[in-house]
Amino acid sequence: MRHYFAAWTDSGCLLGCDHEHPTIASAVACIPCAAGSVVAVEDGTLHALNDNEVVEFQAAMYGASEGKRVVPPNRLKWIEET
Repeated sequence: MRHYFAAWTDSGCLLGCDHEHPTIASAVACIPCAAGSVVAVEDGTLHALNDNEVVEFQAAMYGASEGKRVVPPNRLKWIEET
């Protein structure tokens, strides 16, 4: 079963909460500093968030207002609005 934990670095070390959060939003609530993130864990192995999870993470961290689209960083493109 996939779960999440809050993660951050300090002095070059990866630190994190010791909870098994069922959602990204609950893991975000455990982030203690501005540079924190969320890591997925499945079968005891750490995983980067997938594209949909990145969108969920960004919405939980920064909010999403109506009309504002959150795009995974690896898919960002400069879009000129007319």
